[in-house]
Amino acid sequence: MRVAVLGAGIQGACTSLELALNGVEVDLYDKNGRPLAGASSHNEGKIHLGYVYANDPSLRTARTMAKGAVVFQRLLRRWLGNAIDVIPVSAPFYYVVHRDSLLGEAEIDAHLRAAHAILIEESEDGPVDYFGNDYREMPVRLSEGERKTTFSEHWATAAYRTAELGIDSEALAALIRTRLAQEPKICCHLGTSVSAVNLVNGQATVEFEAKGEKGCAGYDHVINTLWDGRLAIDETVGIKPPRPWVYRIKHYLRLRCFDDPQLLPTTTVVLGPFGDIVTYDNGDVFLSWYPAGMKGLSSELRPPPWPLALEPGASRLVRDQILEGLATVVPAVAQLPAEIVEGSQTKAGIIFAWGSTDIPDIRSGLHERYAVGPQSYGRYHSIDTGKLTMAPYFAKMLADRILENE
Repeated sequence: MRVAVLGAGIQGACTSLELALNGVEVDLYDKNGRPLAGASSHNEGKIHLGYVYANDPSLRTARTMAKGAVVFQRLLRRWLGNAIDVIPVSAPFYYVVHRDSLLGEAEIDAHLRAAHAILIEESEDGPVDYFGNDYREMPVRLSEGERKTTFSEHWATAAYRTAELGIDSEALAALIRTRLAQEPKICCHLGTSVSAVNLVNGQATVEFEAKGEKGCAGYDHVINTLWDGRLAIDETVGIKPPRPWVYRIKHYLRLRCFDDPQLLPTTTVVLGPFGDIVTYDNGDVFLSWYPAGMKGLSSELRPPPWPLALEPGASRLVRDQILEGLATVVPAVAQLPAEIVEGSQTKAGIIFAWGSTDIPDIRSGLHERYAVGPQSYGRYHSIDTGKLTMAPYFAKMLADRILENE
């Protein structure tokens, strides 16, 4: 069997590795010059336990994330071996309730408890594989004294210590690139843009362009895992988006080799357009503040060519705004040494999600991520990953589906 996988982000890479493990020949297409060059390596790497999705009262998003989280490391170990254990990991997340949160303290508290109960339900038998932490630990509310020691007395009305972790997505991307290069059953077609898929007489054909030359190739199955171009390719086989969607570009800050990781607690501020601090055990730190970093929103089939790298002046402005915003909640951010700030990097990633309005709207669909996963249309398959957490789970799900039906 020969399969084409479109998009060499984490979803496409995991899907390709699972198919290859089962003896399938895979052609992996990506427009970039190397795998995992896009959003897969430009995020905080949070392995979601469902806690941030408090504005989905159905708890379907929390359950979806729990299903992905409990198998995330185990499945990566299946494809990457014990190399997965060297990836830098964050300290466990604090969840801080902002004074301007879309939901109140009581609602956040109730959600954390409900999400934790779902995690226990979804736990698998045997040892927990969650990067050295136990996701079954209950979120614990900090005392008033503990909260005021670490977080703003004015803006942080409550804070919780959780078991949730983040991994360094850049380090994960590097490991996966190495593994893809070693796998003889995967052929990476890099610098290659896919323009269409055709389904004729039970065979799927991929049309593409590389180095100015157009070409096409036939396959037994085609799997669309593209992130910022998935909808446009779906349309070439007659699949229309089922509901409104938005692309966003989010800029963030990356500190390198920070020698005082205890200064910045790994933190998610809820619930609304706030931000995150993720401190990894290699000294790198990811920082985001939504009002400063969110620089574009689009509902086109493909997002516009937003610049991922800003001009120096604009980059410094975004950097300063991110630090200023985070410092209102985590005062220690204002204590960062000048040389660390000057050595930071402003980066960006594109985000896709279903919804018609932005995060500040409590009714926005962006607060829900449960209607995601692989959809199959004969020999054509399209995967809406939703979040990094879900990529290994969905890869195994779709590979099993294809293999069972052959």
